[in-house]
Amino acid sequence: MLREGIGNTIRVSLSDDPIEEVRAAKEILKNCNLLTDSISFTSCPTCGRTQVDLIPIAKEIETFCNTLHSNIKVAVMGCAVNGPGEAREADIGIAGGNNEWLLFKKGEVIRKISHENIIEEFEKEILSMTKE
Repeated sequence: MLREGIGNTIRVSLSDDPIEEVRAAKEILKNCNLLTDSISFTSCPTCGRTQVDLIPIAKEIETFCNTLHSNIKVAVMGCAVNGPGEAREADIGIAGGNNEWLLFKKGEVIRKISHENIIEEFEKEILSMTKE
């Protein structure tokens, strides 16, 4: 309804820290294309195919993305099975595998990044996307 211009208020209630309610509301606004100066961040929930310690990596990259003002989609995925499909859908994304990650930009594989350097290298790539 917000997207159609009906109403001007959103209420989010979670059984969590109120900060999480603000984050959830912000995500809803981004998904409705009503907040366009903020990065849309997606990461996988992990499963048996995950080959990397995804959660701390995703959290660190999401925290970094929250400091930026840009209308891009960022994806952090944890396997080489479904990860590439999801990462291709984002403006920039990574998919983890055995000690290396694939970097995607606008649906194309750009290069491989070693696991040891993934956070630093991916953050540099995200910054380059925000300046384009």
